[in-house]
Amino acid sequence: MKKDDWEDIEVNQSSKDKVLFESNLIQQIYDGIDLLRDESAEILRELDIEGKIDDLDLEEFAEDTITQIDDLLDDISRFKDSVVDTEDLPDDVKEHYRNTQAYFNRDADYLRRAKSKMARLNSEKLADEYGTNHRIVELCDKAITIRPESFDAHLLKAQALVNLGKYADAIDEYIIALAIKDDADLWLAIADANRLNGDFEDALEVYDYVLKKYGKSVDVLKGKAVVCFDIGDYVGCNGLFSQANDIEYLDEESFKIWSECLKQLQED
Repeated sequence: MKKDDWEDIEVNQSSKDKVLFESNLIQQIYDGIDLLRDESAEILRELDIEGKIDDLDLEEFAEDTITQIDDLLDDISRFKDSVVDTEDLPDDVKEHYRNTQAYFNRDADYLRRAKSKMARLNSEKLADEYGTNHRIVELCDKAITIRPESFDAHLLKAQALVNLGKYADAIDEYIIALAIKDDADLWLAIADANRLNGDFEDALEVYDYVLKKYGKSVDVLKGKAVVCFDIGDYVGCNGLFSQANDIEYLDEESFKIWSECLKQLQED
């Protein structure tokens, strides 16, 4: 946006519960998404006079429609970003731009889109996992640029980096999130990232720290058991899986590793 155009911006009152845009048109589109989400299923039911779409999941159909609109807005946003690179702006203009974005809660919009994409990834509704995780990182970076202390943005970025196999970078983001808010799950995530990265000593150190600070946890015991299995400590692996199973029945993947561990112990 040219400096001369700033005077034409119509400023709306900022709200923590709502994302506000400089453009009235974009604001109307954004507000309409919520309305469509609530109304589309009901409209389809009214149209289904003869019950011809009984087998159609109306709620899912409505949500998918909204998702497509959301993706279109995201594509428009990416095109705009490719045309205007804020990093090329002078520092004083850049700071003004950042403050304006924060005033309009644009970081919340970036974070909302990133969360939506992650949720769809987790529900296996998106095929392009690599591209989507990269986009999540981009959106989180934009949110962090506006509001560096955003815990959720750092956390979500770390999760996407783990999905991309960039474990060291993910750990850096988890550590930043920890500096904002201490959380046992973050320590566990750091230990898991170390394990996935093959840094087994670091992983065991963090798992032990979590056990000492927060007490026994099924997830921590399972994570440590997997590390023991990977380094060939089958006795330790068996003991940890046994403790975890006493607290809660193991999931299928953990039970598979435990079974292989018991097989190795029998062979030894």
